This record gives sequence, C-alpha cells and structure tokens, in this order.
Amino acid sequence: MTVHAPTAPNHHAVPEHQPPAAARAAAIVVALTALLAVLALAFALPAAKSKPHEVPIGIVAPTAVAEMLERTAPGAFAVTYYPGAAALRQAVLDRQVYGGIAFDAASPTLFTATGGSPAIAQLLTQIGSGIAQHNGVPLKTDDLAPPSAADPRGAGLAASALPITLASILPAMALVLVLRQQVWLRFAATVAFAGLMGVTAAALLRYPLGSIDQNFWGVAGGLALGIAAALLFVLGLGSLFGRTGLAIGAGLAVLVGNPLSGLTSAPEMLPAGWGTLGQLLPQGATATLLRSTAYFGGAGATSAILVLSCWAIAGTTLIAIAAVRRA
Repeated sequence: MTVHAPTAPNHHAVPEHQPPAAARAAAIVVALTALLAVLALAFALPAAKSKPHEVPIGIVAPTAVAEMLERTAPGAFAVTYYPGAAALRQAVLDRQVYGGIAFDAASPTLFTATGGSPAIAQLLTQIGSGIAQHNGVPLKTDDLAPPSAADPRGAGLAASALPITLASILPAMALVLVLRQQVWLRFAATVAFAGLMGVTAAALLRYPLGSIDQNFWGVAGGLALGIAAALLFVLGLGSLFGRTGLAIGAGLAVLVGNPLSGLTSAPEMLPAGWGTLGQLLPQGATATLLRSTAYFGGAGATSAILVLSCWAIAGTTLIAIAAVRRA
C-alpha cells in the first residue's frame, strides 16, 4: 500500500508593488533638480538683489546734504545728524552708524568702518567723493575699523559664514545618531565642542588667514556662543523629533540662516525685511557678534548676544523635554 504525503500548498509570495524603474528615476531627477534650485535661490538671490536699504549713517552738515542723498539714492540711507565730527566718530566706533561725513571743517572728513562692512565702506567712499567733488573741496578719509594688513578686503571673515553654519549642524547629527540614549551626554559634548570650535576658528582667522589681529579671546568667545546657540537648537530638535528634527534644523540653518546672515556684506544690503529676519537667527547674530568683537572691541554686540542666548535657552529646553520624555 502506497501512502502519498499530502502535497504542501504552494504559496507564491506576492511581490511588493513598486513604481516602474523609469518612474523612480524620473522622480529622483525631479526632486534633486528642485532641491538644487532651492539651494541656488537661497544663496544667489540675496546677493543678486543686494543694495542698500536704510543703512544707518551720520552727517555733520546742513540738511541739504541729506536731501541730496535721498534724491540720489531714495531709501538707501537712514541719516542721523550729529553736532560735530567727534560725536560722529564715536557713533561709528560704537556701531550706531556705519560711517558718515562731517562738513564742520575747512575740508570734509569721511568716516568709514571697513570692519563693520567692506561693502558699505566702499559705498560711502564713492558717495563722499562725489559730494566733495560737487562742492569743490578735498575729502579726508578716516577708516575707524580698518581690516588687518594680511587680509585688506576682509575676505576671511566673509568666507567663514558657511563653515560656522556647518559647525552648528554636523555635530548635532553625529551626536543624535551615535549617542541614541545619552541625552545629557550629548548636551555636554555640544557645549565642549562649541568652546573648542570657537577657539579653533579664532585661531584660523588670526594665524593662517590673518583676518583678525586684536581681541583674540573676544572673537573666540563670540564664535563659541554663536556656534553653541545654533548647535543646541538643532540638537534639541534632533533629540525631540529624531531625524525629522535634524532635517528641519539643518534646512533652517543652511537655506535661511546662512544666506541672510549678512556676513558677506551687511544686513542692510539684503532685500528689505530679510536682513532684519537674518539678525534674529543664530547665523546673523553670530555674524554681527563676530564683526563687533573682531574690529570694535565688542561694541554693538548686546542685541546679538541677547538673540544667541535666547536660541541657546530654547535648544536647552528642547533637550530637557526630550530627556524627560525618554525617562
């Protein structure tokens, strides 16, 4: 008697439905094109639309000079009148204005501050020369915040914008992905990194680049605060929302904060309103703090320090919430 074993039912695995390969390839091409277009706009648009918007300058002169400026460049300058050249000079050193022109002497004196913004200093030089030529008098120029001799165009500070932004993103990504459970260890590592990176960046600006030649520790402290503020916020988003939070933080820093920082020109040279927004973000506040510490001995840094402190507190709060939820 032959016994036949029951035949096992033939279960065919149902393949997971996927779009055709050509459709997936097309989606990748379209998505990458859109992403690169957004990146190009984020970086190129502020530069392409760069022009002065309510740039604070000072004048020691009759009101006719300001009226001539307004006719020549409507809306370009916000003029403050000062009683004398000494008061205008101090206002430039305090970062209340970018520069100005004083007509209270036999020949006018143009005060500039290249360290505050090389672009605005060049613009004021052109305007001052035109005014002096129009009045038929020689023009004296006094640069109250000159760049270092090793970097006369201030290119080192301008080029540091993107590296500073990356320093506020990459460590947060690495710490969230590597130290998945240790929330407060990530916090401690972030603070340590910000301090070390601040000193390192200041050393690079001081020695290989030669972009700064004074107030080294002030520059290092300002950079450490700026990096810590932005990095803690990105770390807080990552700690609370994971990779989605990291993506949001990185996108905000690279696509908004970095282009609107004003470090390559000045906030007032960006499209109207965008420069103000940039100064409320960590990258813009760090740019202002960097120029204040590098060229003005810390003058004009109060608002930037306040903005960065708020971002650092916000990031720490997010980290604390993540720690409580995990516990």
